[in-house]
Amino acid sequence: MYRSATLAVAVAAVIGVIVPATAGASVQVSTSGWAWGNPTPQGNTIRAMDFVGTRGYAVGDDGTALRTDDGGTTWSGLATGTTANLGRVQAVDANTVVVLGGDGCVLRRSADAGVTFRRIYTPSEVGCPDRVAAASFVTPDLGYLVLRDGSVLRTTDGGQSFSKQTALPGTPASPGGGQATPVDVVLTSADAGIAFLKAGASSAAYATTDQGISWKPVDLPATGGPRRVVTLDAQTFALVGESEITTTTDQGKTWKRTTVPDAGSGLNGLDCAADTCVITTDQGDKLLRTTPKLEEFARVTPSTQAIFAAAFASPTRVVGTGAGGATVLSDDAGQNFTSVGGDIGGLYQRLRVGPTPTSAYAIGQRGTLARTTDAGASWKALSVPTSVNLVDVAFADATTGYALDASGGLFKTANAGQSWQTLDPGTEHASVVATLGGDTVMLVAQTGLRRQVGGGRFDPVGDRDVAKARLRDLDVNGSSTVAWGATAIAVTNDRGASWKPIPRPFPTKSRKVKKNALRIDEADFATARTGYVLDTAGRVWRTANAGRTWTRIDATGTADGIELAFGSADDGFLAIDRFGDDRTHAHVLHTTDGGRTWRPQLISLGAMPAGGIVAASAAQAYGLVGSAKQSRLFATKSGGDAGKASSLTINTKTRAFTKKGLKKAKGRIAVTGVLAGAQGGEQIVVSALDDKTGRWRHQTVAAGANGGSFTASWTIASSSRFVAQWAGDSGRTGQGSRVLGVTVK
Repeated sequence: MYRSATLAVAVAAVIGVIVPATAGASVQVSTSGWAWGNPTPQGNTIRAMDFVGTRGYAVGDDGTALRTDDGGTTWSGLATGTTANLGRVQAVDANTVVVLGGDGCVLRRSADAGVTFRRIYTPSEVGCPDRVAAASFVTPDLGYLVLRDGSVLRTTDGGQSFSKQTALPGTPASPGGGQATPVDVVLTSADAGIAFLKAGASSAAYATTDQGISWKPVDLPATGGPRRVVTLDAQTFALVGESEITTTTDQGKTWKRTTVPDAGSGLNGLDCAADTCVITTDQGDKLLRTTPKLEEFARVTPSTQAIFAAAFASPTRVVGTGAGGATVLSDDAGQNFTSVGGDIGGLYQRLRVGPTPTSAYAIGQRGTLARTTDAGASWKALSVPTSVNLVDVAFADATTGYALDASGGLFKTANAGQSWQTLDPGTEHASVVATLGGDTVMLVAQTGLRRQVGGGRFDPVGDRDVAKARLRDLDVNGSSTVAWGATAIAVTNDRGASWKPIPRPFPTKSRKVKKNALRIDEADFATARTGYVLDTAGRVWRTANAGRTWTRIDATGTADGIELAFGSADDGFLAIDRFGDDRTHAHVLHTTDGGRTWRPQLISLGAMPAGGIVAASAAQAYGLVGSAKQSRLFATKSGGDAGKASSLTINTKTRAFTKKGLKKAKGRIAVTGVLAGAQGGEQIVVSALDDKTGRWRHQTVAAGANGGSFTASWTIASSSRFVAQWAGDSGRTGQGSRVLGVTVK
């Protein structure tokens, strides 16, 4: 809602009438230090907006919260710390914002313009017993909550504490009981306000002038079920229904009901400034323009994407947001619109690092290739002359590069992808291309490697350590390159002319087992000596001496890894299929200590494919989250971390059992832990690895408000290892514990 006309007019004059087509800096996701690169500004659906002058806040699906300081031209992402869908937002003033969602279980408040959010009222945000129907603040500190059962709560300290007022008449919490459902509440002062309810197919309203101690019925015209109340100024409110809008201009003393034509499946919002109002609908296929008197209506379709929220940032600036993060702006009060940001299009399967840490490539279908040169802030689509899906790309520098398609076609560019020439790869089954420095290019063939020097032919590499090996990828690290496959690892220090084998991990110490049964699913070497392996059983291994010895890493807490990506010897990522019980979001685990601990990071709704994460340095990384319809590109300059560091520790009373002692304890142990500084209710995943079976089990427990303590109870039959992990919250980065071992002799 537009509130400060003087400020907004001044800023609108600076903004001007030409709306830029870009969204400025990248928008950070709501739960970690990753930022959107495509689509822009971001790709989650937005459901609601509120403005104070040209500063506005928008919220939507998957915990998304955004802020704009220039009337919607550019946006920044806010770390709400939740993945719950958010449907309501109130900008109390420029720096105080309250968001509501999660089916009434998530209510958070920020007093620093969205930099950090604090939970208010709801101690647990999962399956909460007392769900919030509506929240309204008169000042940053004084506000009211209406619960779904009709209970009314009042706070005078910004939500740190609440006093219970009289429940709304006709609701389950009222003295007489009832089935009426609270819809919204609007305050006219610190002591007075009106609450609106849905009673069957009609609506009801009750007013208070004594801080909610008593409620008096308000005479409303006959309406259908109310959906939302919009405050237009101190005297004017609008009750938005399914196909009608009921307004008052005298704080609820008298009301006027107007049927809205072309309401479609239903109305969901209204905002006004000067002599124009815009109305949004459930379907999002149109905006309806009208006057404050709701006398005439004109239909506008501002985007091919559905627009679910629209608000005024000045008397002439209208901001609209909706499906897939679509954002549109109008500088003539909603008559004409221009898109902000956009989607580069194409579907992409994997990522590759470019010749510098700030460059990367997304490899796609039917010759589609995308490039970033600004650390993922923006991406540009390129085109390789093939109708076949691309499988790999490698650039020696900013201009010279090679692309390989699924049929084995090889292409070269000398002008940064503006044009390409076809090369003969010398094989029909090449799957990987890499530049090894200088004028050397390497291909992974169906068997062995092929090498080109100085633009000549691609000749087979005759070194016996790779000549007959079935290899899957090449990992270029400065002067060294590591080639690896399911059963082989080899390194070269002379651009592929000669190779030296690197022993792969041996999963057992038994002298009876002579054959190495381990199969490599993914390998990543940060240097010629330090590397990591993810095997097909989901185990992660580390070597710091070129494979002479390997250490199994159990601190990941999972066997669901799909991709390794290391930017230095100690800093890297493990992409995982799921985190705890969550299979709907793309998660990665991040380590900065060589794998001793791993902290979870949630990137986006969706799935990360194999090849969907690459690390260009210790802090710079790129991520791809895909679906059948859209590819979402992300980047981080902070290693994916955001907010203050957190501390997570676990322990158990007994760390060593005899078989007899374990039997006496009936195999039961309690793993206790502490998340330092917890607010209470934080969801922590505790994982247990059975050393005998190699199987991981997971439990999700909540941290208590009493110091952040938690307990996970387990039944074990043999030696086990335990790890606790937390994905972070608003203003706090996630954390993982060190491995806790319990032995059974």
